[in-house]
Amino acid sequence: MVELISREEHEKLYLQIFDILKKKIESGEWKPGSKIPTEEQLCKMFNVSRVTVRNALLELVRHGYLIRKQGKGTFVRKNLILEGLTMWTFFKPLWVEEESVFNKKVIAKTVIMPIDGLHEELEISENKHVIYIKVLWEFDKKPSALQESFVPFTICPQLLEEDIENQSIIDLFEKKYNIKITKVHTSFEVYTLNKELADPLQTAEGSPVVLMRQKVFSGETVVLLTNFYKKRDDSKLFLLLRRQT
Repeated sequence: MVELISREEHEKLYLQIFDILKKKIESGEWKPGSKIPTEEQLCKMFNVSRVTVRNALLELVRHGYLIRKQGKGTFVRKNLILEGLTMWTFFKPLWVEEESVFNKKVIAKTVIMPIDGLHEELEISENKHVIYIKVLWEFDKKPSALQESFVPFTICPQLLEEDIENQSIIDLFEKKYNIKITKVHTSFEVYTLNKELADPLQTAEGSPVVLMRQKVFSGETVVLLTNFYKKRDDSKLFLLLRRQT
């Protein structure tokens, strides 16, 4: 069913169409990666000019909801979900409009003892075990980012048996283990890689990267600490934040 626009409203027609199409994307009616109707079809759908439709689509592209592929059409952008409550992270080549192809590889999943002040970050005792998960993100088949996740073992020991490559830790917490996330602290800094982190990224020790660190809480309890190291390459990191209804 098409939501009608009002020609009596003071708001411009293209902004009304922008809101209607945005709702279709946010609600999941238009799936990530799917091709949307053509400009001509949208003109007939809303009974407006092509200029009006084009302005609405350009706004959706500018806000990161759509991507236009020359000769192919307009598509709902595919977002890579990173650890976070209301944060979606996606990458895009700086030099083309095409969607990038990413591959997620879990290269370590084990139990460790907290060292180097990790117990203070997780707000646990020094003798408590921690689940450690290391994930390599490949962009166009080349290492682009490294993600380290630390979870107090007592929070979710079953996490060691879960398939992390095809679902996020946050989704598992909330949907399977009833661990409700209440807040996420996020910080950014420039970080110099040590050899242990540089090797999987196939870059030199001492190379600078952007470090995004997230501390995830359930109530006042820290349930997850994530370090996301973004290497300098032909991809750019975008963050989309939006309120959930």
